[in-house]
Amino acid sequence: MAIGKYSHGKLVSIIKANSTDESSQTSPGGSDEQIQFNKRGTFGAISTFTFDGTDMKVADDIKLKFGTNSDSHIEYNEDGDDFLVISGSSQGIVLSGSTIQIDGTLEGASPLKIGGALQFVGEEGSATAFNFGPNNEAKIFFDRTPTNALIISGSADNGGVTISGSAVNIDSFVGIGVGEGNATHAITLPENSNASGQVKANAYLTYSSIRYKKDVEPLEDPIGTLNKLDGVSYVWKDTGKKDYGFIAEEVGKVLPDIVEFAQDSEYANSMDYIRIISFLVEGVKVQDKKIQSLEKKLDLLIEKLDK
Repeated sequence: MAIGKYSHGKLVSIIKANSTDESSQTSPGGSDEQIQFNKRGTFGAISTFTFDGTDMKVADDIKLKFGTNSDSHIEYNEDGDDFLVISGSSQGIVLSGSTIQIDGTLEGASPLKIGGALQFVGEEGSATAFNFGPNNEAKIFFDRTPTNALIISGSADNGGVTISGSAVNIDSFVGIGVGEGNATHAITLPENSNASGQVKANAYLTYSSIRYKKDVEPLEDPIGTLNKLDGVSYVWKDTGKKDYGFIAEEVGKVLPDIVEFAQDSEYANSMDYIRIISFLVEGVKVQDKKIQSLEKKLDLLIEKLDK
């Protein structure tokens, strides 16, 4: 029986041919676990991409490329540095997510730009530090014990730490402890009589405007106050250096407001020498008035003797 222009024999021949092509098209190519591809109806396999039912594997030194022009790629570089290489386009790489974790060492990023918070969660002190320098000369780390503080450690070769800027603001209730673990003031230095306990400057300015003060009264009996203070010489125990000044505990008995006592109240920690200047100024004025009065009396006495 013929259909159209095709005879029965021709139809059988066409059907057999189609059946053969379909069978060849549906036959998988390659070995077990290899990823298959279809190229214009012909199946083949990718030997460098395999799937074992659990993991998909990419062979060494094979680039998985992205972009119309292969702008970026991922590759395990076995022949080179044995690294996993993630190469972005000329615009870089964007890692987006609520959390991005890097478990290892991040190298070669220049510059490394991060558009969000950067958190170091290690609690092992310097072992989890953010290191600087070719030999880790400087570091930043969080030290939970004993101070529970952020540690910024500069290099040891007289380089130290340099903080540069038009202004450096420290937002803290206590302040800075220099060589001192217990910062009690805006700047606290150790109890040393050598250079580590000293401050050098051209001048020191003190807030003293009337707008900061109330209940302003003249000093009473400045001479009497000064007479109760004993200037002494002494030698520092830590360095053997001779020095001059006052004994804070003794000054505290006369002017307790300028002495800072320890918690046990028996010993003093420090005193404010500058505040004594106001008593010296007023004392000089009192003495000057007495001198002027005596000079007038002496002039009158000389005048009487000359007559």
